Amino acid sequence: EDWPHSETLEKVDCSGCHSEAFEQWQQGVHGLPARKKGDLDAASCADCHGSHYIMAVREIGSQVYPFALPYTCLNCHGDSSMEQKHKGMGQAKKAKLYLNSVHAQALEKNGLIVSAICSSCHGSHKILPLSEFHTRIPEICGGCHTEIYRDYLEGVHGKAYLQANPDVPICTDCHGEHDIKSPGDPESSVNPRQVSRLCSRCHEDTTLSRKYGLPLGRLASYRSSFHGIALNLGDVSVANCASCHDYHNVRPSSDPESTIHPDNLVKTCGKCHPNARENFARGKIHLLGKPEENIGAWLVKKAYLVLITALIGGFIAYIFLDLAAHHRRRQSTEFTQKKNRLGL
Repeated sequence: EDWPHSETLEKVDCSGCHSEAFEQWQQGVHGLPARKKGDLDAASCADCHGSHYIMAVREIGSQVYPFALPYTCLNCHGDSSMEQKHKGMGQAKKAKLYLNSVHAQALEKNGLIVSAICSSCHGSHKILPLSEFHTRIPEICGGCHTEIYRDYLEGVHGKAYLQANPDVPICTDCHGEHDIKSPGDPESSVNPRQVSRLCSRCHEDTTLSRKYGLPLGRLASYRSSFHGIALNLGDVSVANCASCHDYHNVRPSSDPESTIHPDNLVKTCGKCHPNARENFARGKIHLLGKPEENIGAWLVKKAYLVLITALIGGFIAYIFLDLAAHHRRRQSTEFTQKKNRLGL
């Protein structure tokens, strides 16, 4: 009889005061399952904001304060049993990857509360399903990365995105989703070691090549070049795809603003080669070693290979001949010494 509420109370109706937030919640993925299917696991007001000890969002002790919100969301989205029960809520393992991302590290280690958290991308109350959310990713990322978003929209990828092209790469295709890492991190998908492999996922795809007329063989030609060989040997300072084509503002070579337009190649090459002039940037790029690409270069390469093969082959033959002669001389000496011992 000491309890303040001896009777069973009705469930609290937050919409009485927070009607706008409640309406948004009902329109999102958490509200619809609860309203239509009677799904008691769907997050409600108390699951995120708490029951009695509710604090304002801006208060550091709040369950939805930037430092705490990722862990509040992971109470459900990091639970593997919930994942198995609700197939549409995503993978718990992937959600947990956020804690090791560049955004989470900036939040926890550097105290940057402006760093992206769950609600920054997915929203607060009206959380949409991934099918509706995916097409808005560049716009969402552009909320913080304004200049990058502008560059992206001006490039060939961004223009295709504005035309609702489903094949065009967006932010998450290159940077990842929850486990976004700094480009300097060796595990990042946009680390210099990974960029050529990343770009080739689309540019070496035969289906996309036929559909959009993309030239194939770019990865193979890069890997056989000086830059590709040096990168494979561990030199991350050499040029990769983004060094020449740019990172976000990627344009075709016919565009006067493109970094690979003939008028801009000297400047592009000059970023790494300060003494580059017009003749330096005049050579053909992405060669596969075919004579029709550059007959002069092909002949020089073949002649060089013949010369090197003949030179190394001659050295090897000389070594074997010298060893054979040394063996014969030693046998002759031993035979002479044996004859002398026998008095013959």
